[in-house]
Amino acid sequence: MRIDIAGKVREKKLASNKALLPLFEALVNSIHAIEELKSDNPGFIKIEVERLPQENLGSDINDSDFEKKKPIIAFKITDNGIGFNPDNWDSFNLAHSSYKYNKGGKGIGRITWLRAFSSVEIDSIYPQNGHYNRRQFEFKISKDGVENPRDFKVEEPNPQRRTCVYLKNLNERFQQWTNSDLEDIAIKIMEHCFSFFRQQDCPRIILKDNYDEIVVNDYFKNYTRNSLDKRSAKIKGKKFDFEVVKMYTSKPDNKIHYRAHRREVMSDKLTDFIPELKQPLIDDEGDKFSLAVYVSSDYLDDKVNEERTEISFSKADEFFPDEIEKTEVSEKAVAIVREIYQEYIEAIEQDRLENIRKFVSRHPRYRYLEKYKLNELKKISSNLSGKKLEIELFKLQNELERDVKKEANKMLKSIKEIDHKAAFDKTHTDLYNKIIEVGNSKLAEYVVHRSYILEHLNKHLKKSKNDKYSKEEIIHNLIFPVKKTSDEIQLEEHNLWVIDERLAFHDYLASDIPFTSIERTESTSLKRPDLVVFNKAHLLNESANYSSIVIVEFKKPMRNDYNESDNPITQVLNYVIEIQENNALDTNGRPISVQKGTPYYAYIISDLTPKLRTLAKKAGFTAHPDNQGFFSYNSNFELYTEIISFDKMVKDSKKRNQILFDKLNLPTH
Repeated sequence: MRIDIAGKVREKKLASNKALLPLFEALVNSIHAIEELKSDNPGFIKIEVERLPQENLGSDINDSDFEKKKPIIAFKITDNGIGFNPDNWDSFNLAHSSYKYNKGGKGIGRITWLRAFSSVEIDSIYPQNGHYNRRQFEFKISKDGVENPRDFKVEEPNPQRRTCVYLKNLNERFQQWTNSDLEDIAIKIMEHCFSFFRQQDCPRIILKDNYDEIVVNDYFKNYTRNSLDKRSAKIKGKKFDFEVVKMYTSKPDNKIHYRAHRREVMSDKLTDFIPELKQPLIDDEGDKFSLAVYVSSDYLDDKVNEERTEISFSKADEFFPDEIEKTEVSEKAVAIVREIYQEYIEAIEQDRLENIRKFVSRHPRYRYLEKYKLNELKKISSNLSGKKLEIELFKLQNELERDVKKEANKMLKSIKEIDHKAAFDKTHTDLYNKIIEVGNSKLAEYVVHRSYILEHLNKHLKKSKNDKYSKEEIIHNLIFPVKKTSDEIQLEEHNLWVIDERLAFHDYLASDIPFTSIERTESTSLKRPDLVVFNKAHLLNESANYSSIVIVEFKKPMRNDYNESDNPITQVLNYVIEIQENNALDTNGRPISVQKGTPYYAYIISDLTPKLRTLAKKAGFTAHPDNQGFFSYNSNFELYTEIISFDKMVKDSKKRNQILFDKLNLPTH
């Protein structure tokens, strides 16, 4: 039965990230050919790399970058193995040949060559009946595949046994995936052929181009330094071998390599499971290394596909519980690595957690992640900081909050099924504590935010380096943004609590906006109160009403040049009169009754300079017992006015904040 080679090549495509697989197939064929020879002479394999000539690259390539940028277009693999004798020739011409079945041969490796290269030239000198023959042919994408075959006796004396496989004209689609230096290719060869390099009789493999040459065996020794920890384990009754190797290289790459028939088929990033390995480990001599785990098993040999690009692990399926999932193998590999390198990993892990703890001390909303999401925290990269770290913590915090909601809903649904009081109490108490802790973490973040605001405010109350005080507008903006209304500002975007906690909950607030533009009054005045606050009544009568109206006036720190025209006491009184003499409006712009008895409150926030103290006394204000402010009530306008010093405002806010710090067990600042 003949096989249409062109059809076979079209049948399955080669993934771009498998661009070196044709080279690996040819290389392993050479290793097998040397093994089959069973010679006492050392095996030898030379891999020559050909790159695109300079004239084909264009004129925009810099000379200094030329060698690095030349794409690879061909590989020539030469060995001194058994050669294309009649048995191997017959096997080559038979698709799905079982000739090398015991070595894991699938009989279609040569098809892989033509998925990446336009053609292959084979030239082999081999012993035959007491003399040497030479077999030459081309392997192309055609119906028969084999073109121009020749087999003839070698006439020259003392010919050398050799076979050359010349993979020509790499498809442009794959060139970018193989445009790497020899070291990159050497590493990939070692990863794919790790088992062969571990053997004493491994052929000497040389990789070279026009500029460099690497003896891959020597590189392998330096790469691994003969480090190997081998463990075995059973997964669902199947034996798996795990070889953990230190890798000393300038380009570390931690991986789990899944092998079939001594060759790498698939790999996973080990750092996806052990994020600590994203930073190099350091041995006793101070040398950096990374880790590779090579997994092998008869199970994997049986499950590999014919192209040797995938292993058919089982998916989670209740109908086939004895089948093995990939995650089961990777988890076992990870557990072995953690066991062997526990000391190294724990040291890095503690450094990472300490970095996270320092961040959390400034952002306490994430404080309970270590208690409830420790394993997830350990997976966060040690290279993250600032906003990137907070993004990862924010994700975990949201996940924790979702978990708490699910657990709470589940518990509420099952309460009727819990008869034993002790069992109910324990379940309820644990979940209750978790809910409180997760909720408190958000409150803690807000409390710390308050502390930072007060520190920032305190700085602006002091003289700057140029011996000046901050402008009134800076203080104003810290407490509520200038030229904004409450319709534009979220609750967490202002800090009215610095003045009075109750101010945060209002119906409408305007900041430094003329009365004529304030939506809650029909006034046409251009006067601009710093803050005017309309508080809606909690219990409404038949007609709508405001429960109170608040005016806040800020003054520049240490201002002492007041006169009768800019007297802040007179200012706030005039603001109140402006509101009382004009209709107040509701949210729909309709008149709203400001009934007699509706209280007005005015806060003047300023330093108590001598001039302001004099103005307060003239107006009949009473001093606070601590002498840090004044207050007065004007019954004619139902106005309570309080003058509060900056120092008193900050001091009282800190006291209120300290209570929350104590309740939440937060460190004081």
